[in-house]
Amino acid sequence: MRKNKPIYVLGVLCTLRVLSLLSGAVCAQSTANVQPVPALCMQCLRVRVGLPRVVRGPAADIADNRFSEIQLPNGGYRGFDAHGDTRVIDGRYPWDMGSPERTVLSPGKPGTHYSCGQWIQHVEPASNVILGFVHDETTCRYQIGQTHKSMSLATSTDYGLTWKNLGQIITGTDAPAVGKNTGEGDCTTLNGFDSYYYLYCGRPRDGAVIVARAPVSSPGPGNWKKFFQGNWDQPGLGGDATSLGRGLGTSAARWTTSGETMLLGWVRGGIGLFFSANHTTFTPMPEPLLDLDPGIWKRPDPSEVYAYPVVLDAKTGGNQLSNSWMLVYAYWPPYEGADKKYLVFRDVTVSVSSKPVTPQVGVLLARWYDAALRDRWSTTAAVPGNYIAYTLEKESGYLMTVADAATPSVELEDCVSQRPGHPDHLLAEKGFCEANNYQRLRTAGWVYAKAQPGTIPLYRCYNSNDQSHFASNEPDCEKLGASERLLGYVLEQ
Repeated sequence: MRKNKPIYVLGVLCTLRVLSLLSGAVCAQSTANVQPVPALCMQCLRVRVGLPRVVRGPAADIADNRFSEIQLPNGGYRGFDAHGDTRVIDGRYPWDMGSPERTVLSPGKPGTHYSCGQWIQHVEPASNVILGFVHDETTCRYQIGQTHKSMSLATSTDYGLTWKNLGQIITGTDAPAVGKNTGEGDCTTLNGFDSYYYLYCGRPRDGAVIVARAPVSSPGPGNWKKFFQGNWDQPGLGGDATSLGRGLGTSAARWTTSGETMLLGWVRGGIGLFFSANHTTFTPMPEPLLDLDPGIWKRPDPSEVYAYPVVLDAKTGGNQLSNSWMLVYAYWPPYEGADKKYLVFRDVTVSVSSKPVTPQVGVLLARWYDAALRDRWSTTAAVPGNYIAYTLEKESGYLMTVADAATPSVELEDCVSQRPGHPDHLLAEKGFCEANNYQRLRTAGWVYAKAQPGTIPLYRCYNSNDQSHFASNEPDCEKLGASERLLGYVLEQ
């Protein structure tokens, strides 16, 4: 799963009674209540990206997969984290994934297709069996950017504590090669509720995202077919596949509101959402989900990295999505080394209007306070040490992820200066930080230059006792300091 290139920092389950992949028993999927839905109005989507929670880290050996989880019979949740091996983490809630971990899959013996590791990418409950879709690697020499990828299927009858490997289901057309990433892998899976599972995979040789499918009744080895030139007729093992298009990633989910397949990917400005009604033709949402600068994997670096993003349902933890989601990703903060990686969960709420909305996406601006450092930090980003060193003090509205083309707006940056004894985090107009010896961390987002319907003011404030800047919606800065200037107007909701 290791990479050596820049990136953009970046339901309802099958109702079978008995599933035995070895005996070939059939999964009976009910379609009686499946109704056709009208075409999705992409410009009518309204998305609000909420508070990020840092739930694991810092550590170098975590969050090297697309996080997946299941709900347990006792009402709790079990997550699957990986870094060469795969570990389980139990929590009370879908986002409660900070407890101790247990290893359940490990690298295999030399010569096996998983000699370098087994990463569970997705877990799918199927009655009394859990299906595990496992990313495998072999012939790896990560120091020179070499590994060979494939996917296999495993089953568990104890909710992921032990696994039976059934064998490979996806392999590429190429062989291992010195100094290259080869094969096919990094796949996530969804139930399309049309009698098929769909597996979205990455192909390193050309950077393509491809798709294969298998019957829900028999998803074992030999039953997967890749989509190639308009047909599902290429074998999963060694067959060719058509690239699904530019910008797509392999993180897949099904939005139950529209019945469409959704992929995360990369659009101009950052992470984007792509939707498809037929599993193969994807259309991007116009505005990015998060505005991100280009990030570099080689750490430390001034950039920040968002890696392996995936969207899960906020209530079930699965990838059959309601309108309440969790965006889950690995995160390296700016200027930090490889040992400062975190696992982050972030709330996302979605609604559909009867007509196009502007802006479509808003990202929460939150203010955190570290009493020991005397630092108030107003940011849209994840805050290492949240709820421990830094406490949440205020939610200050939503920033836009792109400038409004029809109305004047202001781009804000998140910056920091290491004052004697403590940091001073600052939210300021683009260009201010560099001109005033502050270290730029990221683009925070955009605010309106003048008041608009549904907006509230945002002020830059300063506490002279703490020597700390912060943002406030009140002209008196909530009596925590003095106002320096009006930054603009943020979305209230």
